Amino acid sequence: MGAMPKYLRWTLIGVGGLAGVAVALAILAVAYVYIASQVMMDRTYPKPPDSIHVAATPAAIEQGKHLAAVEGCGGCHGESLGGALMPDIPGSKVYAPNLTLLGKLSDADIDRVLRRAIMPDGKAVMVMPVHAYANFTDSEASAIIAYIRSLEPRGTETPGISFGLMVRAGIALGKFTDERTAIATGKLPLDAGARYAQGRHLALIVCGTCHQTALQGDPDNPFFHPPDLTIAAAYERADFHTLMRTGKAAGNREVGMMSLAARDGFTHFTDAEIDAIYDYLSARGKALTAAPAGPAGK
Repeated sequence: MGAMPKYLRWTLIGVGGLAGVAVALAILAVAYVYIASQVMMDRTYPKPPDSIHVAATPAAIEQGKHLAAVEGCGGCHGESLGGALMPDIPGSKVYAPNLTLLGKLSDADIDRVLRRAIMPDGKAVMVMPVHAYANFTDSEASAIIAYIRSLEPRGTETPGISFGLMVRAGIALGKFTDERTAIATGKLPLDAGARYAQGRHLALIVCGTCHQTALQGDPDNPFFHPPDLTIAAAYERADFHTLMRTGKAAGNREVGMMSLAARDGFTHFTDAEIDAIYDYLSARGKALTAAPAGPAGK
């Protein structure tokens, strides 16, 4: 074979050089993402004062058990709340902690995690939906802590969080915020009046975990897309009960995460609680979708 033409040789050298530059830039970009995201996750914050008083009465423990059930805590922390690997987080290993081994933490420590998104080491909570739990009343938070303390210790401590490149890139670019930030930027749902106060509160602390605290949905969520809950106004009461009890929407349809959430937690709602949520979401949906009033006299 003859010698390679000079122009072709230089072309290949140039291409190889560009490829090398591209690889180097990609390595630098990945390094930046890992370093920047780690700096953000390692940031610590002052612990706010917390004077919660937990009375571990049978009634409080039962209330806490009910709240943990409707919130679907077992869906992340495992059926026995002994910790579990959370699925569907690409390239990451995220374990929900073993709640039965929280005895070494003070009531204030647990409450700060639950409602303030501040871990005992001062770091911000990244995964648990504290943006909704921040709206628990003192009584509800106390009941949940009482229930957790009533659990018999079992199993072992779960491993720490290990985020993959996709999640870390989201953190570095500000697409994924910690729960402390989510609390500060969250909004409350429409106040439809005292008649709907219970349903509004339940929707806020339960539905708000996925649909955001104003119940406006989360179209930018990269994993699933919870809609604005104005859609609930289109449901008949019986169909809404069926959805909450079975996860099946009208026409016996599966509706993604909603079906899973219903079967994980919403089945534990009482009929009265489902009615309260339905009444509030219907009132909210009708108020937000009502046509604006026309000019006076028309």
